[in-house]
Amino acid sequence: MQIYEIYTHESSIILHLYTQIKFLLKVIDDISSLNHSISSSKSNNLCVGLVPTMGALHEGHLSLVKLASTQCDLTIVSLFLNPTQFNDKNDLTNYPSDIESDMTLLENEKCDILFVPNTAEMYPNGLITNSYELNGLDKAFEGAKRDGHFDGVCTIVHRLLKITKADKAFFGQKDFQQLAIIRQLVQTLHLSTDIIAGPTIREKDGLAMSSRNQLLSKSQRQRASIIHEVLLKAKHLYGQLTISAILNQIKEHIDTQAEMILDYVDIVHSHSLEPIKTFDYQDRAHILIAVYVGKVRLIDNLALND
Repeated sequence: MQIYEIYTHESSIILHLYTQIKFLLKVIDDISSLNHSISSSKSNNLCVGLVPTMGALHEGHLSLVKLASTQCDLTIVSLFLNPTQFNDKNDLTNYPSDIESDMTLLENEKCDILFVPNTAEMYPNGLITNSYELNGLDKAFEGAKRDGHFDGVCTIVHRLLKITKADKAFFGQKDFQQLAIIRQLVQTLHLSTDIIAGPTIREKDGLAMSSRNQLLSKSQRQRASIIHEVLLKAKHLYGQLTISAILNQIKEHIDTQAEMILDYVDIVHSHSLEPIKTFDYQDRAHILIAVYVGKVRLIDNLALND
């Protein structure tokens, strides 16, 4: 039989029993119990890996768990729907959640620990976020569109890194700006955690896997594949047309699609995220895009000259 264990302040209880034992997944909901479970690994100089998530897991998350398992002795996945990184209450309310499915997926991937704290555990003094010096990486794109978003992201990531004492933390490249910001956060705070990037995992039609994809209607889901199509078009045209001409073609194409509204699109330096105005072979370039498909906001990116 499969067994899940939940570790709480009071006791350990069996959450589910299934028909065949494959792996024992520890499900821990408090920091004290998590520290106890990690302590032996740290005392033996074993490598601790962290995969932070907000749940509603998909193959993109699982690819990071696989990556962590190959590089670390102990793999921890955190599942916390962080309220301070949502500037839209409806977005927070509608964010998909299925912890039963998440646990099954992690058990199949032989994840060692699932950390599922509540809000009081992560914010003992209330929903207060910190401000960080991020070298301007947080000012544009998602930072400009979602007030306070990266303060919330950095506050919770910093707290998770401190709690888990992770040697390595794994993030997907789909959230390209977030990845750059977390790397800057670690550098600014002189943290010892290595930030490891996993590639964007896509559906067969190219749509980047996202928990928000579950919120799309059937017709919206079909239309959403256009996002990847325009990114590939930009990659093909990069160096052949001017930057402004490429961006205009993307804008015009998105504008012709029903139920799709372009939020932003730009071509930037891969490290600084500063917009590139003139093509130069020496620049490592990325295209960043955010599009509303119906009421669902999807982001994506692609390297243009990798």
